[in-house]
Amino acid sequence: MKKTLLLFYILFISITYVHSQSTWFWQQPLPTGNLLYGIDFVNENTGFAVGTVGTIMKTTNGGSNWIHLTSNTQVNLLSVSFINENTGFTCGGNGVILRTTNGGMNWVGLSSNTSLALTGIDIVNERIGFISGDAGKILKTTNGGDTWISQNSGTSTTFNCINFLDSLRGAAGGFRQLIKTTDGGASWQNQNVPFVSSTARVMGVQYMDTNTIFSLVDLDNKIYKTTNGGSSWFGVSLITPIENLPSKLSFIDQNTGIVVNYLGIISNTTNGGLNWLLDSSFQTNNRQLSNLWNVDFVNENIAYVSGGGGKVIKTTNGGSNYFLTTGGRTNLESNIFVNENTGFTVGYDGVILKTTNAGNNWLQQNSNTTQNLNDVFFVNSETGYVCGDSGVVLKTVDGGENWSILFSTAKNNLSGIFFINEIVGTIVGKEAKIIKTTNGGLNWIDQTNGSGGDFRSVSFVNENTGIIVGDGEDARTTNGGLDWNATSAGVFDIVFVNEFTAYSTAGSGIIGKTTNAGESWQILSGNVSENLNSIFFINSENGYSVGDGGAMTKTTNGGLNWLPQQKLTNNDLKSVNFINSNTGFISGDFGAILKTTNGGLVFITSNTNITPNEFTLSQNYPNPFNSSTKIKYTIKNPSEVSLKLYNIEGKEIQTLVREYQIPGIYNVLFDATNLPSGIYFYSIYLNNVLKKTKKLNFIK
Repeated sequence: MKKTLLLFYILFISITYVHSQSTWFWQQPLPTGNLLYGIDFVNENTGFAVGTVGTIMKTTNGGSNWIHLTSNTQVNLLSVSFINENTGFTCGGNGVILRTTNGGMNWVGLSSNTSLALTGIDIVNERIGFISGDAGKILKTTNGGDTWISQNSGTSTTFNCINFLDSLRGAAGGFRQLIKTTDGGASWQNQNVPFVSSTARVMGVQYMDTNTIFSLVDLDNKIYKTTNGGSSWFGVSLITPIENLPSKLSFIDQNTGIVVNYLGIISNTTNGGLNWLLDSSFQTNNRQLSNLWNVDFVNENIAYVSGGGGKVIKTTNGGSNYFLTTGGRTNLESNIFVNENTGFTVGYDGVILKTTNAGNNWLQQNSNTTQNLNDVFFVNSETGYVCGDSGVVLKTVDGGENWSILFSTAKNNLSGIFFINEIVGTIVGKEAKIIKTTNGGLNWIDQTNGSGGDFRSVSFVNENTGIIVGDGEDARTTNGGLDWNATSAGVFDIVFVNEFTAYSTAGSGIIGKTTNAGESWQILSGNVSENLNSIFFINSENGYSVGDGGAMTKTTNGGLNWLPQQKLTNNDLKSVNFINSNTGFISGDFGAILKTTNGGLVFITSNTNITPNEFTLSQNYPNPFNSSTKIKYTIKNPSEVSLKLYNIEGKEIQTLVREYQIPGIYNVLFDATNLPSGIYFYSIYLNNVLKKTKKLNFIK
């Protein structure tokens, strides 16, 4: 089972930049678990990676540490190119082009005069650069990115890549097409590459010298190469399985190169692609699409690979072996908290994670299994159960320190678990499997029903009344499972709010509501298009649901209306759970753990056209105040900023702001309607260092 809104607004100040800040933030992996499409290193230490939902990260110590940079866009960024440590460009969906001239601290949007996706970028020097995109789009700049002029590529193919040897000679590849220019893009010549597949795509291209060009073709599973400037091309088959499609290539010279594949395989060559050796030093956690996406060979020894889940791996010996620098976690399927500090999340490969400090740290527990674990349920702080694939059921009686394997009688994959008390519980799974225990898991009884398909989730309101949902027919019992009667179909998750009211989730953003314990259902819209995998209600009015593609939606009026939340990721989200009205956790694919401490969304409007001479934190105004007050601060240097609210006992109540911010003036409008009257303190932290604290007085 996948388990009072306080809004903050940043006020408008003269010439301002407006953006919305999700108060859901990454807890794991850090700095992000988003898919990284592009990676570029300017030297062996300083590099940048870009990806989904406007993600940009940077390292200055060879990947030992990565920081998140603010891109000011939610668009997927697909490629990145730097000419030195300060000046670089990235491009992506909707014609977005961004430029930085200070090492990524600030990014400025540039006009592309197109809304097409821009898929590849190569900046040749301080003046000249090229971008490829959908529908045959090729753009060129000759003034450092100030303006971009569309080139006549002679094709309408969707380009995936572009690479230039110098300001004149370059190549671009896409759907069954590779084109080449020798006059800086003024004209392009189609190359006679002997494609095999009717749907082959050129995913990567590298112009090595006047004669040698490499291209990577996915469905042909080949490297195509020319050694005579394109007069003829020959193919060399890769040794990876055809279903493991190659995604990108990088050569450091005419002989030494790397190819990475979607499902997580790396191949190396030292003889110009004639022979390839599969890497065995790095194993991805799961065979997922987009596991590995891009590669950048920095020098003869050092290369970096980026991919799904914020993954960046590195070799320091020319590809002989690789190690993880960041990201690369296993999928997480379910989470639950037993109190404000202690929580659990479970996932693939037998992973059980536990936190005792509200998610600041997660420690892996010994589960005694390598099966995928799909759901977790705790009856109290000590007693908990987990179910997973191949009939695995685990139990702890000491708060997760030790887990024992129970004999469940099931061989099916088990996906949903619910316990009424310490000894009475029900588990459901594939092929309409239902098992029940009345003695704390010592024995399990099969329960039959007339439903078909696969069950996903189960929830009981008392010992007698419960509902099971899944891909086939759903089922309802009013006698503790002795009989199960078919109800609706195609539901993913369910949660009871009270004895009669329950909510369910389904595909295409559908949310169901019952007010008669499941006898009938009202169909609601979550106002998202994605499948919703999990739903949780804090009380009768406030609920959250999460789903595929990073979808998040919430209601504050008992499900009558649902407000989509700003996406933090495109990863599939599998479980949502709240401790109280403000603090909640989401877990999902690639080890994603997201947290909020103020239960929603913050909209920020800031004046960053002015660079303050110093840091300041002003006294809130008015003070004392009734309902709302303004908090103003200025920052001189780019910083990770946290603005936190504490009660008079020093307990953190909420985090009002938590994000990377550039120099500027910021104002926060704080609505304290849902708080009791009293003295509070607000503190600002820059780069995790406390800078200043002030007192405010709230009088209702």
